[in-house]
Amino acid sequence: MAKLNANYPILVIFTLLIATKIRASDELRLDNICLNNKKMVKIRFYVHDVTGGPNATVQEVAHAAVSSDYPSSFGTILVLDDVITAGPGLDSKELGKFQGIITSADMNVTAMANSLNVVFTSGEYKGSTLSIAGRNQILDRERHIAVVGGTGVFRFTRGYAVVRTYSSRVEDSVLYFVGELTIYTTFCPV
Repeated sequence: MAKLNANYPILVIFTLLIATKIRASDELRLDNICLNNKKMVKIRFYVHDVTGGPNATVQEVAHAAVSSDYPSSFGTILVLDDVITAGPGLDSKELGKFQGIITSADMNVTAMANSLNVVFTSGEYKGSTLSIAGRNQILDRERHIAVVGGTGVFRFTRGYAVVRTYSSRVEDSVLYFVGELTIYTTFCPV
């Protein structure tokens, strides 16, 4: 069996310290790039939600045994795959999709816990995404939800979305909802 050099443990510790210092300096350099080169944008688009009927874009995937006991449907989990457009009409230019999970998370009021993605399939941000997460008390006139990340153009993004109900109507037991989202976000163009 080969005998270890007495300096081996010192060499290993020294190598680990240098590697840690290099990683820390790379992170600081990346932070400095973003701090000095932030870009802020305001993006407005419309989300088209269809609940019920054969063309539903919102589907219930689970509910708690007690969901029907609460006016807020507490414990209900829904998934959605909505179209987003540049204007409030479905005939407006399609920009992409609004996809994710919403959960009724309040026993007393209609408030959803959101985990949503804006997927841009056309326009200036084609190929990029924004991730939105937070509470949406849907009966309020205006709601604010955090923008927590993104991909493509929106790497290193952060910001918030202002959500408003643009219109809603019920036809033949189908709810048609149009939401207006205005996103204010900063990101680091790399």
